[in-house]
Amino acid sequence: MTPKKKTLYEILAVAADASDTEIQAGYEIVAAKLQSQKDRISADDFDFKLKVVNLAYKTLSTPSSRDAYDAKLAATAAPAFAPAPALALVPLQPDAEALTLRAEAMALRADAMTLRADAMVLRTGKAPASFQESRSFTADSEPNFSRFAPVIRKVLMVLGTLFAIAIVAQLITLMSSGRRADVAAAAAAKASEQAQLQEYFQTHGVRPANKAELDLLEAENRRKASESSTAERLKAKAEQDARRFEEESRRRGEQVAADLRTAELQARDQARREDERREWQQKEDDRMKEQMERVRIERQKAEWREVLRR
Repeated sequence: MTPKKKTLYEILAVAADASDTEIQAGYEIVAAKLQSQKDRISADDFDFKLKVVNLAYKTLSTPSSRDAYDAKLAATAAPAFAPAPALALVPLQPDAEALTLRAEAMALRADAMTLRADAMVLRTGKAPASFQESRSFTADSEPNFSRFAPVIRKVLMVLGTLFAIAIVAQLITLMSSGRRADVAAAAAAKASEQAQLQEYFQTHGVRPANKAELDLLEAENRRKASESSTAERLKAKAEQDARRFEEESRRRGEQVAADLRTAELQARDQARREDERREWQQKEDDRMKEQMERVRIERQKAEWREVLRR
């Protein structure tokens, strides 16, 4: 089922009796929201949405075009004839927002042409065709309007039908192009997958059955490579620690050997000094003994002289 076409008020998210300030605010909010979505939608969709929003604002911000548009809404609220069957030839998918906006843009162009005709009528001081039954006219103006109104209405119906046919053709073209693009994308993806499988076979000598198996094999290879890299890092760290320990042990051994040599030299020097001190003490003892022996001999000589003198 084809979704209902939005009105210009619904596009700007304002009420049908909104003031000019509210219309301006609604336009700024919708435009800002659309700008924030620019990176998440395609360029074509963004251009179409922007054109629709600008057309809605331009129509509703101008008093004459807004009056004509309100008159058209009042006239189409209860249509006098059923919609043209051509509109139902290609049902629009509910989720095809871009296609809906394209259709709305084409329909808005038809509305714009109708608005121009209504605006021309308003500028001449005559009421639009939608108010023909609810307005009274003077005797002089009624024949002229009755003569031209059916012609204008038929022209607009023909233009609307032509626009509807153009919309249907464009939608068919777009859907056909989308299917061709999907097929081309699928073929490109298949070719890319085959190229990846062949490259893996030439590199590793193993031919995966599909992309899923290729991903599993590559994940396993990455895991093995990670484990090998980790083992090599651990081995290199162990070797580095062993070299560091060996170097530290060598330095400590050299320090101990140096300390031993220093202690040995100090012990030798101490022993030498001790020998020198003992030698000096021995000489001093011998000198004292010799002196005491001379004193004893001198005393005995003196005693013997005393004895001989008697």
